[in-house]
This record gives sequence, structure tokens and C-alpha cells, in this order.
Amino acid sequence: MRIADIGGEFTLIERLCAHVPAVHKNLLAGIGDDAAVIGGIQADGSHLLVTTDMLVENSHFKCEWAAPEQIGIKSVVCNVSDIAAMGGTPTFMFVSLALPPTTEVEWAESLYRGMGRACRRYGVILAGGDTTHGAAVTINIALLGRVAPENLCLRSHARPGDLLCVTGPVGTAAAGLAMMSAGFETPDLLKEKHLTPGCRLDVSPAIAPRAHAMIDISDGLAAEVNHICKQSKTGAEIVAADIPLHPLAVEAARLTENDPLSFALSGGEDFELLFSIAPQDRQQLERRGIDVVTVGKVTDAAAGIFLRMPDGKSQALAGGYNHFS
Repeated sequence: MRIADIGGEFTLIERLCAHVPAVHKNLLAGIGDDAAVIGGIQADGSHLLVTTDMLVENSHFKCEWAAPEQIGIKSVVCNVSDIAAMGGTPTFMFVSLALPPTTEVEWAESLYRGMGRACRRYGVILAGGDTTHGAAVTINIALLGRVAPENLCLRSHARPGDLLCVTGPVGTAAAGLAMMSAGFETPDLLKEKHLTPGCRLDVSPAIAPRAHAMIDISDGLAAEVNHICKQSKTGAEIVAADIPLHPLAVEAARLTENDPLSFALSGGEDFELLFSIAPQDRQQLERRGIDVVTVGKVTDAAAGIFLRMPDGKSQALAGGYNHFS
């Protein structure tokens, strides 16, 4: 039986984790969130955050498209985004790197220059790691962070009646990838969103104290809404017409004969934030000048998880990137 036959990545994770201990008095949140949360060991009373992400050549990046410095930036950003989604601040980073034996030293140094640029931008310190050889370039980063208990955001705290909001346009990175894959001259913005994305550590400190649940958009909006609903035991209604799409992404969809909505729902790697928040707290963000877009609402679990289309009809909210599908 193949992994795809059981439903892909997330079903596999559930099955694998059944074989190892995952409960400890200090583990406040483990598998199923953007980062693990460990309490009771920080002298200042904050919680320790731990996240890890792996990037594999030809799956997460292509060396013929991306300069090594760009790959280094992206590898750091996807981890920092997880810390931002928890309401936290990144601190120390550990890098494990597998390189083919034919790799040029200059390529590896440029990779780390990119990591260094991203680390300086987000206040991250490289504290260690490991290096070995492999058939393809593989970059695994473990990132630590900290979060004040009152700012901690878990996927499991959404409440019926909350609004669901995003911090910016979604589907832009997927639009860039689609244009590059099709051989089109790709606008710089779309290319950068795919090759050298940023994350929303700039706004997460303001959102976290007010949000109930939060997650970063790395696998597409549909997947992230479903993750929040599963962990929170709620339903949701997303309004298709309210999902923010960049005009360049809409044009990319036309040129590549795609649906721009599918870029947003299933594309991934936007690294914007999706969060649930009470309507009155959403207004407070607005008064503070935090620019977010409401795309739907949290409902009771019995209502299901739906996408309301512009014609008024609703359909099950499906989609999202799956590594094994």
C-alpha cells in the first residue's frame, strides 16, 4: 500500500506518531501545530517553540531556476513563518545539509549567504547543524523561538462566530511557479514570491494577542482552513469572492489556463497568516492600521467546511498541497 492510498502526508503522520511517545507534562502542544510548544523550562516564564522544515531539490526548489542565495533565504523563511504563526519570536537555528559530491564550494557558500540575509532580517542566530552527502540537495532547518503565554496562538482555539482573516493575497507564489513552469516571461513580483518569499513576522506580534487560532499558509488556503477546523472541532464558511487575489496572479491564471482560485486554495508557499478572531477584535486591528482581509467565518462543526461561490452555491472546501498525492 502506497502513502497516497491512505490519504497522503497527514494521514501518514498520524499513523507514524501512533508508534512513539508524544505526551509529556511540559509539552503543551506537539504534533498538529505549526511548532511544538514546551513550557516550564524558560527562566522568564515564556514558552519554548520548536519547528522544523525540510526542503528537497526538485520538490521545493529547482537549482536551474533559483540561485543558491535565493534557496537559502527561502529555507529560513518557511521556518520563521511557523514561529510567527504561533505568535512567537524566532531565536536559534540549526541547519542539516546534504549535498551531492559534485557541489561547488562557491554554491554552498552562496546558499549560506542567503541564509545569513534572512537570519539578519528576522533576528535569528545560527547555532549549529550537520553536513553530509546525498543524491540531491536537502536542507533541513530546526528553529527555536519563544512566546509569551498570553500571545500563544494554537490551531485548536477557533470559536464559532469568529471571523477568518488573512494577512495578504494568496495564490501569488503558485502563480509564479505556474508561469515559470510554462516557460512564460514571469513578472518579478510573482517570481520573487516563489523564489524568495517573505513571511509575516512584521504583523504577527500585533495579531497574536487578539487572535484565537492562527496558522501560516504554506499548503494553500483550503488546507489551512481544514487544519484549523480539525484541531478546533469547528466548521467554516469561506467566501470565494472575498479571497484576496493579486491582479498579476489572475493574469497568470489566464495565460497558463488555470483557475486563479485554485492557486489560492491549493497553491501554497504564500507564507501569509490565516487566523480566527472575534469581530470586535478585528476592528481593533483595523484601528491600529493592521491590514488584513476577512475571507469567511468559523461555524459549528455540524455545519461542515464549505466554500461559497459567487453564484451563491456552496461546495466542500477541498484542496491544498499534499507531498504524497
